[in-house]
Amino acid sequence: MRIFCEDLMKRFLTFALLMGVSIGWWAGPASAGGFFSPNSTVTIEITADKTTLPANIFNVGPSIGGTYTNTVTVITKKNGKLYAAPNIAITISSGLPSGALYYLDGKAEHQKCPTGATCPPTVPADIAFRSLTFENTTGVVTAHYHSESTPGTVVLTATVQDPVTQQVASANVTIQVVGGTGTINSGTPGVVKFVMDRSPVYIQNNPIGTTGDITQNTSKLFQIFVQDDFGQPIKTGAGHTLRVEMLSNRPNGGEWLSATDSKGNAQEGASVFADLVGGVATLAFHSGALPGTVLISATADRRDNNVDNGIQMAITSYAMVAIGTGQIASLNFTGPLADAVFVRQNNLVLITGSLCGSQTCDTVWNGVYNRVVSVVAADPFGNPPPAGTPITFRLIDGPLDMLQNRYPDQGHGQFAITGYTGDPKEGDVEFLAPNRVAKRIAADTLNPFVVPNGVSYAIADPLCLLMLQDPESVLAKESRLEYHVGSRVITGRAGNKLFVNAPFNQVSQNVGANVWYTVGCPPYKGNVANFGTGEVTVSTDANGVASTTMNYPASQVGRRFMVAAEAAGGKVGAVLSHWYLGTPDGSILALIKPVELVSQVQPTVGDATWPPVVKVTHNMDAGGTLELPITLQLLDGGVQSGGKLVRTPVPGVPINVDVVINDPSEASAIAAEEAMAKAQVAFDVFVAANPGVCDLIVQSADNPTPVERNPTKCATQKALASTLDTAKTTAVQARAVANLHTPTASVVPTPLASGANGYVQAVLKVSDLPTDGSVDFYFSTVGPEVRSETLQITVQPTKAAATP
Repeated sequence: MRIFCEDLMKRFLTFALLMGVSIGWWAGPASAGGFFSPNSTVTIEITADKTTLPANIFNVGPSIGGTYTNTVTVITKKNGKLYAAPNIAITISSGLPSGALYYLDGKAEHQKCPTGATCPPTVPADIAFRSLTFENTTGVVTAHYHSESTPGTVVLTATVQDPVTQQVASANVTIQVVGGTGTINSGTPGVVKFVMDRSPVYIQNNPIGTTGDITQNTSKLFQIFVQDDFGQPIKTGAGHTLRVEMLSNRPNGGEWLSATDSKGNAQEGASVFADLVGGVATLAFHSGALPGTVLISATADRRDNNVDNGIQMAITSYAMVAIGTGQIASLNFTGPLADAVFVRQNNLVLITGSLCGSQTCDTVWNGVYNRVVSVVAADPFGNPPPAGTPITFRLIDGPLDMLQNRYPDQGHGQFAITGYTGDPKEGDVEFLAPNRVAKRIAADTLNPFVVPNGVSYAIADPLCLLMLQDPESVLAKESRLEYHVGSRVITGRAGNKLFVNAPFNQVSQNVGANVWYTVGCPPYKGNVANFGTGEVTVSTDANGVASTTMNYPASQVGRRFMVAAEAAGGKVGAVLSHWYLGTPDGSILALIKPVELVSQVQPTVGDATWPPVVKVTHNMDAGGTLELPITLQLLDGGVQSGGKLVRTPVPGVPINVDVVINDPSEASAIAAEEAMAKAQVAFDVFVAANPGVCDLIVQSADNPTPVERNPTKCATQKALASTLDTAKTTAVQARAVANLHTPTASVVPTPLASGANGYVQAVLKVSDLPTDGSVDFYFSTVGPEVRSETLQITVQPTKAAATP
């Protein structure tokens, strides 16, 4: 009997235990949406202090207690008591577009610096997460949900794992992100938006400028979004959602729109109906036979979302489409820009032994500078041509005139064969120029294309290049700025006539002998990239920009050059004239002579640590005369090569000179004279306002002794008079001292410029310098192509030795 009872008791306890586990599985907190694994004693619940958040249409950042941020709390328990779960996770189960989860705990791993910012001092931004994980918890964790601009229903799920059964318990909380009335998808249009790229289309049946490699698109797709006031797609209405039409002030060359409505009906013409498919309407624009600009309007009806039955309250947006000709009408260089210069380095290295080993192989500069040159191509309406349109670049840098503005000792140089009276024969290959009227040397032929050039002649022969630049003048019948710009290859010469390889532009009238021209002949010192046949052809990008690289040796920095860009077989062109640049930043004016000044400058000019501002001092006799020859050298910013800074001399650059005479005696005299003038004014003003205050008067017959009329004011007048007397004495003495010397200072020659090898020869002149005076000479470049720091040379009298 006892055995039976014990067995019955065991069965009862087992049944009770199973019932308890079953209750633990199903009986989670109703408010938390609890769900528990069989045999689990761990429960979890999740709550939010705000279950409705407004749509964050202004993209306000998260903040604890903020309008768009709530606080989410998760609690885990075991056997009804708080359970310090090793891991708790919170995840956005649905509604991801409406917002994100944040820790907002200030920890660095949960923050990042805003793009382009430096932290600190910029306050880092909190990182948005889809799922948060908390480790080593106390059983209670808090997180934050922050809404974004898209309304919707959001479900947050909290999960924890039972360490005994390895089953996962979870709970949910629902957040509503609402806009205004709380509607997520309404039928009321509030916004109409175009999505259209800015590239132009081109006129139909256009052979101009067309090649097999260039696509001239004559149509483009675009889309239109219709949204409610909170940026959400609207529902489809009873009729068409949009009326899309071209406005009347268009080219009217046959351009048209096409679309397909939601029922599959094709729409074509100047005005079409369109519907939303997947929240967006897709249409196409087709060009006609005329170029210009087309303005397209898209209209929805806010009242009933139906444009078929009359528009009661229009919501309209506009977009603009450019129709180009595909024909380049203008080319414009974007430079010259000093910062476009960079340095090409080759593969030569300095190696100790046969291998670099653990040492870094130092790159050695090959002495070549590169400069990017770019042009912008446009049609008559300012539209870019189709991407892939070829642009040809050509370069000349000689022959330079060796009798005038000679490079490099006199400047950047000028071309020997050049003039302003060229006369291209329109539509033909002949180019005329008047003979010169004055001989420069006895053997001069006066032929414009055979020019004395120092010890030889510069001659326009076949394979030379003729560069043309028209003055920017407008003839009434032409209504265009330039007629003949660009280059032609010279094929022959006869007297003062040249023959070229391609006809000049044919215009309605002869522009006459007023075209600027320059002839360049090989050999040239520099080139454009891929140079080989005398030119390089580059394709335009989608913005109408074509770029190439100009190369030149460091030995030619400062030399004059011209680059021509041409399109449409030479019918359109542009010319850039400048000089070969060095590295502009970090340029210096190095002091070369005299030795006594150079010895004050440390370190040497080839060192990378050369000081940005150089100050040296020269002593002279007080009251004496000084003529100090100096030699400066203008060097560019340099290139690191073989562990040293290698700089390039820069000729032909104007040098700015400021001369400041410091004469303390003169300054003291002026100050004393100003003090005297102020004292005189103060005395005169007081006397005028208080006449006779110091007059002696007898106040009564009983006291015949005369007294001052106003003793108090008279005392003030006497004090002002005393101050004036002292000021006069001081001014006279100071002026007498200042007049002992009349210092002068100047720099000759003027103006100054760097010559061959960047050298600047000048003489500092100083005379009659007082003992306590000095002169500061400041030398610097004008820029912007060369931006050197200032060199300061101070001249001062020799200081007397201190008395022991």
